[in-house]
Amino acid sequence: MPPFLGQILIDRKVITAEQLEAALTRQKKVQKPLGQMLIDLRMATADQILKALGDQFGVPATRINTYSIDPAALTAVPERVARKLRALPLFRIGNTLTVAIANPKDLAALDELRFASGCTIQPVVALEEELDPALDRYYREGSSLSGSDVEGLVVVEEPTAPSFQRDADADQSATRLVDQILARAAADRASDIHLEPEEKGLRLRLRIDGILSEVATLPATLAPAVTARIKVLGGMDIAEHRVPQDGRFTATIGSSRLDLRASTYPTVWGEKTVLRLLDRAALRVELEDIGMTPDLLAAYREVTRRPEGIVLITGPTGSGKTSTLYATLRDLSEGDKNIITIENPVEYELEGINQGQTNDKAGFTFATGLRAILRQDPDVILVGEIRDMETLEVAVEASLTGHLVLSTLHTNSAVSSVTRLVEMGLEPYLLTSAVLGILAQRLVRRLCQNCRTAIPTPPDLLRFFPPPGPREIYRGAGCKECRRSGYRGRLGIFEMLRMTDELRRLILRRASEEDLEAVNRKNGFSTLREEGIARVMEGVTTLDEILRVTQVRE
Repeated sequence: MPPFLGQILIDRKVITAEQLEAALTRQKKVQKPLGQMLIDLRMATADQILKALGDQFGVPATRINTYSIDPAALTAVPERVARKLRALPLFRIGNTLTVAIANPKDLAALDELRFASGCTIQPVVALEEELDPALDRYYREGSSLSGSDVEGLVVVEEPTAPSFQRDADADQSATRLVDQILARAAADRASDIHLEPEEKGLRLRLRIDGILSEVATLPATLAPAVTARIKVLGGMDIAEHRVPQDGRFTATIGSSRLDLRASTYPTVWGEKTVLRLLDRAALRVELEDIGMTPDLLAAYREVTRRPEGIVLITGPTGSGKTSTLYATLRDLSEGDKNIITIENPVEYELEGINQGQTNDKAGFTFATGLRAILRQDPDVILVGEIRDMETLEVAVEASLTGHLVLSTLHTNSAVSSVTRLVEMGLEPYLLTSAVLGILAQRLVRRLCQNCRTAIPTPPDLLRFFPPPGPREIYRGAGCKECRRSGYRGRLGIFEMLRMTDELRRLILRRASEEDLEAVNRKNGFSTLREEGIARVMEGVTTLDEILRVTQVRE
């Protein structure tokens, strides 16, 4: 048996025994490799973990992004084999193939690689979290949407029975094209796929890190078959073209299992189709991982640990509210709490949480569901969204009778949520009694750490920073890892309004938003714009991103 990774790191004084114990405890909740857990907790660097893994397994260690992958090595191992084994061929010399793998002692995997490639395998150890993105990146390079081999890569869960017999050749062509689109979207980490019929073609666009970009224009003759294929998968009526429809299905793409929500909308050139990709692994985040500063995290945790009251998460669609709510529920999911949700729809299933979803056709709305939940002896209630006064009244009633209620609201800032609640008809005295805190959030694109470069701060931009302003800021030069965009991934920025006695007095007097914001700042809470500027000064994102997603009151 190889030595225990944690013991190696303790012997080298990289971590302490107490840190190892904390990492192992956290690991039980999030199911990550120990090395990656230590990296996420900032107890060790990736290089320190890799060096220890190399010594543990007795093989060389490598960071994937330091290699220029040999195309001959990639062709030696079929993509479906590489993805199945999570093994990336690095280079080939003669009949020896060097392969990066998370567990170099997996003899069955090495034998399969040897059989598939016909080569002698020289394993090197790599971080498991770096392998999947690298497989997506390098196997995708050199293959187009129309020519990529996705057989065995995309496995879609088919409906049990088609509504009627369709043309087999058309079905086969549409099936392959949809699989190729899904594989491309997953490789590019897209959150949405847009298929837009036009006069001369079917435009394919992907939303990546919050930004829509055009990928390809497909022949217009393919549009009906592609739309029909998606409708069949989503359980929609393929004979109905006059009204919008929606559905959902599940697909395994490479190593990722995705839930897909499909929606169609009739346009003058045909039906526009949008697919939302919901990665089940993406919402397995902890509160520490979503981007809050330590002080803000402590304040947020304090209000969500209260036994009763309302905590609201606000922001536009796509700002990460669901991720924050689910991370909060995981943070609260202890054995002595009964947690029940009413959502529209249930996006991800959470272990130990009783989740339900609305059904408008059956009259099961947020308000009726919330009333039913109150008869289920709950401790914590999640209401997907407060849309109307009826739902708001029941939520307030629940919070005032000994329950913690979590919900969302569509407003631009934490302070403007107070005005919105009063405009909906909630009396200020009830608002101040029920609401514990309001968290507003946005998602901004994160600078690619592989191509991030420092530049002197332009003098005309210094006005956006606290005096005297930073000497330099960062931008992304563009590289293969970020698809030449300069950005890779996203992070949250937050502002919080925490109810205090002074704020309660102002709200009861129906004070202006400016007065409420001034007091909130005095209590130590920054605005979204200020939090974003701080992230720019840290070199995590760019000023352009912060100006794009935040606004300043005129």
